[in-house]
Amino acid sequence: MITEFIGQGLTDNVEESTGDYICSSLKEEVFTDITFFVAFMRSKGLLKLKPFIQTAIAQKRNITIYVGIDDKITSKEALEMLLELDVEAYVYNSKRYIFHPKIYLFEGELRNRIIVGSSNLTKTGLFFNIESSILLDFTGEDKSGFKVLNQLKEYYSPLLEFDSDNLDKVTPEHIKFLVDNSRVSIEQYESDEDYTVNAHDNSKEKNRNPKIGELGNIEISENKKSPKRYELKITEEYLEKWDSMFERMKEFKEKYNKTTVPRDYHDRTLYGWFRKQKNIYNHPTLKMPEEHLEKLISIDFHFEDGHKERERLIELNWLRILKEALEAGENVKANHRYKFNNETIGTFLVGVKQANNENPPRKLELRKEIEELGFDYKETSRKPEHVVQRYLDKLVNDENPNKMSYQNHFNSAILPKKNKISAELKKELEEVWELQFEEPRTWEKKSKVQDYTPEWKAFRYNRTLNPEGKWYKGKSHMGDIYEWVWGKKKNKRKMDLVIDRFNEQEKRELKNEGFPID
Repeated sequence: MITEFIGQGLTDNVEESTGDYICSSLKEEVFTDITFFVAFMRSKGLLKLKPFIQTAIAQKRNITIYVGIDDKITSKEALEMLLELDVEAYVYNSKRYIFHPKIYLFEGELRNRIIVGSSNLTKTGLFFNIESSILLDFTGEDKSGFKVLNQLKEYYSPLLEFDSDNLDKVTPEHIKFLVDNSRVSIEQYESDEDYTVNAHDNSKEKNRNPKIGELGNIEISENKKSPKRYELKITEEYLEKWDSMFERMKEFKEKYNKTTVPRDYHDRTLYGWFRKQKNIYNHPTLKMPEEHLEKLISIDFHFEDGHKERERLIELNWLRILKEALEAGENVKANHRYKFNNETIGTFLVGVKQANNENPPRKLELRKEIEELGFDYKETSRKPEHVVQRYLDKLVNDENPNKMSYQNHFNSAILPKKNKISAELKKELEEVWELQFEEPRTWEKKSKVQDYTPEWKAFRYNRTLNPEGKWYKGKSHMGDIYEWVWGKKKNKRKMDLVIDRFNEQEKRELKNEGFPID
């Protein structure tokens, strides 16, 4: 099941509004049965859906709409547009209860979709008001989705099966009846000052509706990224409230002798305003009004980020500890195990290194400060070239090198990285090795275990002892090499040690006999 949260209205961005999601759903031919349950409907809202409804009807898809008429918000023009579109529509009118759902249901053989929330089928409800909805998109195999769908359809069965006494089909005659009895509004006679109904067609301030762009292009998928909703702006509302908020900030300063409002301060709106001043001041493109800046400076408002300040204090403390460790002659390591005076300085150094490796890199200035104190990250780096260089430096300066110790170090730390070491560095290591131990340095690990591969192959091709040409038989046939071969069959790592001794035909035979070969 794909689930989406749909939010609109907190910003002027009308992209991916509830209306856009509905238009996009109407556009999908996979949905063959479409049903809306809405409390209110206005022609300006329906007009935005009109081209998508027309296309769906032309494609022989079924559309049914159930609409309420409470509070005279649904209009005559909207009902007439339903007739014009040839949409099957019904008015629900109860003397006891208000019809108030906002459900947009899309059904198909392969997929189903439910959008349910607070958006009515009005222009403001679909695009401008602060509204929220949840979208569920699921296939026929999704049990949870079908459970919700069945519950929805069972609950609204009196409407879906047309046996509710409160249901009337939208016809020209019924529209006239509703108008004559003042049950619906007439949009063309409404004055601009009539907020009660016009608020469903326009925002509260006349001519301030955000522009609605192209609709119906939202694709629902598991990997769909959430749109960036919030963008810092200096709005008229912000400017109107600024002086009163500044007075509250002054009172806070007088009471607490500081201008840093804590996150848990009881006046949460003052904390939000305090954060906004810092964000506007530090914004790359927004410019704080000069009069605001002057007033804030007059009360010693602190514009720097408190988190950054605390972070810097922590960094300075770690730099102090590092300096003490280096001055004490410590062999400081950048790993999580290293501590100095019980302080986890190694973990701090690892964190800085990891930040440097991010994209984009962070804490580069801090690394510079660390290296200026005398710490060299190369001394603890695991990069192949740094590992080899440290090995070389130690070996060339060792007046009495222990060959076994250097051989073991070579096998464990350098040999596994041989393919990542440059030819120049390899040559230098070979020369130093020969200088110290008077023997050539090979790049193959000497095996401490006897290799019986030649004897094993001899057994395979011995037609007297092994007429079937098998690679594996009982101990009575294989003799002393039986346990060695058995180990190869049971342990892939051991088999991998000798796999390059066999040709492709032999590998296929071994695999057929159960040996662990890819």
